[in-house]
Amino acid sequence: MKKTFIILMLIIVVLIGMLFTQRQKMLGNIDENIKPNTVANLEGTSFENFKFPENFDIRKYEGITLNFIVENNLNANILSLESEEFTKLTGINIKIRPTDYDTFIQKINLDFISKAGDYQLIYSDPYQTLNRFHEDLEPLNNYIHNTELPTLQVSLDDFFENQLKVCSYFNSSDRLYAIPFDSTTMIMYYREDVFRDFKDDFFEDKGYDWTPGGPDFTWDRYIEIAKWIDTYVPNEIVEYGSGQMAEAHNSVFCEFSNVLASNGGDYFRDEGVNTYGLSAFNKLDVMSDTFVKSLDQYKQIVAAAAPDSVNWNWEDAADAFSKGKIAMMVNWDENYATLNNSSNFRVRGNIGTAILPYGDVKSANIYGGSGIGINKYATKEEKEAAWFFISWATSKEMQLRILTQPTGGALPTIKSAYEAIDPEFRASHPQIDTVLKAWQPENIYLRPKLENFYYIEQAIIDSLHTMILGNFDPKDVALDLYKKILSKR
Repeated sequence: MKKTFIILMLIIVVLIGMLFTQRQKMLGNIDENIKPNTVANLEGTSFENFKFPENFDIRKYEGITLNFIVENNLNANILSLESEEFTKLTGINIKIRPTDYDTFIQKINLDFISKAGDYQLIYSDPYQTLNRFHEDLEPLNNYIHNTELPTLQVSLDDFFENQLKVCSYFNSSDRLYAIPFDSTTMIMYYREDVFRDFKDDFFEDKGYDWTPGGPDFTWDRYIEIAKWIDTYVPNEIVEYGSGQMAEAHNSVFCEFSNVLASNGGDYFRDEGVNTYGLSAFNKLDVMSDTFVKSLDQYKQIVAAAAPDSVNWNWEDAADAFSKGKIAMMVNWDENYATLNNSSNFRVRGNIGTAILPYGDVKSANIYGGSGIGINKYATKEEKEAAWFFISWATSKEMQLRILTQPTGGALPTIKSAYEAIDPEFRASHPQIDTVLKAWQPENIYLRPKLENFYYIEQAIIDSLHTMILGNFDPKDVALDLYKKILSKR
């Protein structure tokens, strides 16, 4: 009798436990797949090869919501989709807030100035955020060395050295403020069908091979080729030889900077201003003969382009290219997949890429990558959850996922990822090798990183756009810009 009673009691205990567990599942308190203190059931997910601390609870930060303010680009859009899996597995809600470039700058300004901490995850643009608000970003040194938190899935020396200096530090390597996240770089796009089908006609007329990418493909020839296409290639194939992005926007500054650097020029000559960055400049160089010549050359480049170029930024130029309006343009590498899948049958599958035209000294290709940082004014738990997300988002697994999405994304910021790219995929995406060539020390251009560069950049943008619209003398523009920049010192 006693034995029967014990058996009945055990059955009752088991049934009560099963009912309680089922109730918790119905209430959403227990995930059937992921259990605390385990990394089981992660096969086939982006966490499959993730290295966790011993006994780490993957749902430790369940219920926390992280707002991620980010510039609206292809990389961020893809990450938005991938983050759904991160949320499902960890219970951390990731709210990615993509905005256009100007709105992004405004929202960052307001959040940091008010110290609100509304955006726990920060898309840290080196030239708009890191330089101005590094004191408002959480230093990440202690997170990297905290054995109780998920660590970066790659070592810091796996990131490209220049990109790490630009995206992660300010003034020195003492404090790590962000982890390199994307690596957008300006390259040249051109219509392969146009350059193939009219190659012989052009050679007969001008006497040289017009194929982009080599040292003979200069900015002067870019202008000449654009005019030739305007004249001799039928409009039903393409309307204009080239399109630029000379709107009063960050785009005109970036585009002109490529031309300036290719001629051996720059805005400042202070050591470290283009990598770690400086609080202030000492050696302003906008009155040099090289700077004045570059202004004049850029005027000619825009004058030879589609007339609407004076009102285009990078999105407008990419849209015009995709619609078959222009045969050449300068733009960010992340556009390749979208352009190559254009709805225009003449454009689709006819996308050529090359490093930018050469100036007097070299080809210069502006680097535009950014990092992910943590808002200093977030709570302790939010910061730890944000670090968990960063370690996942910057892992080799995630970088390769972003790259291989059909819509395309920025190239990986870690060197080891390139060894893992499928050879067939790499062969079908020529922008990969184009960007790697653009990153060579002799080809890459890194912008000045100054604490107050936001105001200096606005002066440069205003001067460039005004020069193009008003057809002002480059010498007068350079002098006016010199005075403006000194006033912002």
